[in-house]
Amino acid sequence: MTANLPTIVVIGYNRPKSLSRLLASLSKAHYPAGDIRLVISLDNSGTLEPLRVAEAYEWPHGEKRVIHREKRMGLRNHVLACGDLTEEYGDVLVLEDDLFVSPHFYEYTSRALTFYADEPRVAGISLYSQQFNQTANLPFTPIDDGNAHVHFMQLAASWGQAWSRAHWRGFRQWLEGNGTDISRIEGIPGDIRSWPESSWLKLYNAYIISRDLYFVYPYRSLTTNFGDPGEHFYIASSRFQVPIQQQRIDYHFPRFDDSLAVYDAFCELSPNTLKRLNPKLAQHDFTVNLFGCKPCRSGLQLTRTSKPGLYGFSLSMKPMELSVLHDVEGEGIALIDTAEVDPATLNAPRTQYDTYRFFYKFPSVPVICVGFIERLQMAIRSARSS
Repeated sequence: MTANLPTIVVIGYNRPKSLSRLLASLSKAHYPAGDIRLVISLDNSGTLEPLRVAEAYEWPHGEKRVIHREKRMGLRNHVLACGDLTEEYGDVLVLEDDLFVSPHFYEYTSRALTFYADEPRVAGISLYSQQFNQTANLPFTPIDDGNAHVHFMQLAASWGQAWSRAHWRGFRQWLEGNGTDISRIEGIPGDIRSWPESSWLKLYNAYIISRDLYFVYPYRSLTTNFGDPGEHFYIASSRFQVPIQQQRIDYHFPRFDDSLAVYDAFCELSPNTLKRLNPKLAQHDFTVNLFGCKPCRSGLQLTRTSKPGLYGFSLSMKPMELSVLHDVEGEGIALIDTAEVDPATLNAPRTQYDTYRFFYKFPSVPVICVGFIERLQMAIRSARSS
């Protein structure tokens, strides 16, 4: 454990039931001896119900502090203000109110912060296990990395994250120098660029991508997301619910340079890993684009295609990278010159059908209709709120 135990910072706005649920999960969690501070920061929503919930909550593990913002800050400024608490408290563990924590979330976070405190390529710790590629709108599964309990991704976390003072200072210094215009920064997925101006996460992602930094992600999640209606959800969604760790484990944290499971902002595995495990790729420079979301302009890419390319691999194993790592020859994946790839084919109906058939059991017609109606309702709510 760290000598300076991380301060838990809960962020709330206008969802008293969500706040109560999160605080109840905090009460059931395990903590070490010592003064564990809890800060509940509430943006001004025009209602006092969240404040009543926060003030009534009993926290027996140390100091409890409730901050009620006098003026509406908005989500971005509110999260930035909570990150700035690192100057006062040092390490902080930040939870938005629609989350739920594992009973072992605090030990994981404390140990991860300690282990990676001197790793210059780590810019934060995620408590949430990423199991969905939002850019590709497809499932994501990181490859096995031996006895490691974490992997690395060039995506900042917002569904349970921890920062040291050094992590947050690095971001704040970048933001002061760069500002909020991220249009000139390359390597940012298109969906992240399109996030609203209220998103602090868009800026933090731009920061770590531009500086080639990473977040530490657990294989077993220490938080889950209820997707309650709020700033960025118009209807409740279970889409980002994931299983959370129930039993204590003795965490093993790999050194960054030793890890095989290193992913970029597109959830694509590092080419270095593929070269290490498949010798036939070692002499080639290429971009990994198995999800097909990167705007590759030239050079070689490893992507899904029916064309043969230099080497062909079977689109059969899950995750897709395993067919390449184990040199399973066949069709569906190729190391190919970008000039020979037609990006439009990835959006063709037949290709999309084959992709969904690979990742999912294809739904029935009634299920498709219900999904269409739900999407239409979301679009209408979004239009009305904008």
